Amino acid sequence: MWAALWRHLQWRGLTLAGVGACWIAYGIGLIVTARPGLVAATAPLIRLMGVEGWGGVWMVCGVAGVACGLLRPGRDIAGFAGVFLPPTVWGLAFVGASATGTYEVAWATAPLYAAIVLLVVVVAALTGGRRRSCTCDEGAPDGH
Repeated sequence: MWAALWRHLQWRGLTLAGVGACWIAYGIGLIVTARPGLVAATAPLIRLMGVEGWGGVWMVCGVAGVACGLLRPGRDIAGFAGVFLPPTVWGLAFVGASATGTYEVAWATAPLYAAIVLLVVVVAALTGGRRRSCTCDEGAPDGH
């Protein structure tokens, strides 16, 4: 079972599904927990639609990542957009908050978001973009 799952997911699908699942959990956390530092660092974003709305954005983007990671490979650009977009926007908000003095300690969190974005981009580039093929049927009992 695990071997078949790996043949389907490979690194690209695992990245999408894994990071997407983390975004779903993070979005839920934004909605159900008080995060004063985060709200201070992302104040311009929070004014646009509230922390609950952004929690929903993280969750929707996470669902896109999970769905694209689990589906047949080849058309997973929406999944990569989903796992790339929230930390990019959030990271830029932290950089802005630090640069403007709105939340001076935000500089310490900005590299975390940058690292996530960098790793997602590296996996996307190293796994060949849309050329990835599913090896699910290799070694299947019906001879495919």
